Amino acid sequence: IVDTPEKLTSAAAELRQYKRLAFDTETTSTDALRCNLVGLSLAGSEDKGFYFPVGHAHGEQLSLAEVKKTLQSLLDDPKIEKVAHNAKFDLMVLKQVGLTVSPISFDTMIAEWLVNPDSRNLGLKSLAWIRLGTEMTRIDSLIGTGKKQISMAQVSIASAASYAVADAVMTLRLLKPLTEDLKSHNALTLMQDLEVKLI
Repeated sequence: IVDTPEKLTSAAAELRQYKRLAFDTETTSTDALRCNLVGLSLAGSEDKGFYFPVGHAHGEQLSLAEVKKTLQSLLDDPKIEKVAHNAKFDLMVLKQVGLTVSPISFDTMIAEWLVNPDSRNLGLKSLAWIRLGTEMTRIDSLIGTGKKQISMAQVSIASAASYAVADAVMTLRLLKPLTEDLKSHNALTLMQDLEVKLI
């Protein structure tokens, strides 16, 4: 959890060492153009990630301005590839708060669709279970459902952090098996030359 200026500087320095970063956003709703950013997760390895809380109702966190100032040069560094699951949503959310992310090199949701257009596992949690045998925490275990549902902003930073970082880390873990499947289906070029550019 990156919640002090010192941790922010340290996290950015560590993340800058990687050639590829996975990113994910936590928001107050699923409407990318109307939601508020609650936090951002970044991972450069399959074993560790960082959560940058900026919009939680409670708990120590940095201002969005501080996080933007430190992370923008990292997020649009042309030497560092960026990957995500359903990148379009996260890109729109970040654009709304003035953060740009590039270059995008892979989207695990689109990769699964290219390999199997009839797939019922386009969601990250389902994909991680089917492809990696890993059971991830479901969003409703954090925010509930129905009348008792709360916003992600009301979830504790600690709970949101483990959930958000798992999303970024799992995206990195899915890269290898999905890339291999794209190759075996002769769809890797389609992913790189068309789908990624359309994102």
